[in-house]
Amino acid sequence: MRLDRGEEVVEVLTSFAIQKKIAAGVLQGIGAIKNVTLGYFDTTAGRYRKRRIAKTVEVISLTGNLSYFEGKPVIHAHVAVAGPDYRLLGGHLFSATVAVTLEIFIRVFPRRLNRKHDPAVGFNFRDL
Repeated sequence: MRLDRGEEVVEVLTSFAIQKKIAAGVLQGIGAIKNVTLGYFDTTAGRYRKRRIAKTVEVISLTGNLSYFEGKPVIHAHVAVAGPDYRLLGGHLFSATVAVTLEIFIRVFPRRLNRKHDPAVGFNFRDL
């Protein structure tokens, strides 16, 4: 699929999963985004720490998966981005707006994958 300028990445991917009734999938992508919120999971605190990048950045790699938590689709994606200084930043993708385009490949699986909350860690793991 292709996302266009101004679209919110996680919202569009989630809506697409609902519309196409995708049970589970693997995501890969490249493009350019802005207003990005990245995070990393702090295992000591049991929560994500977040950082916002307002400027337009090149998506070097977007990779992730689609599964379900409490009956709703969840996009779990990580992204590596670089700006005009060629320095990489990366982490869990919470949100981003497409700046130019974002090309996404989704490999679809027929069996639904669910997530289950683990209170000891504070994370929603895939329930395999």
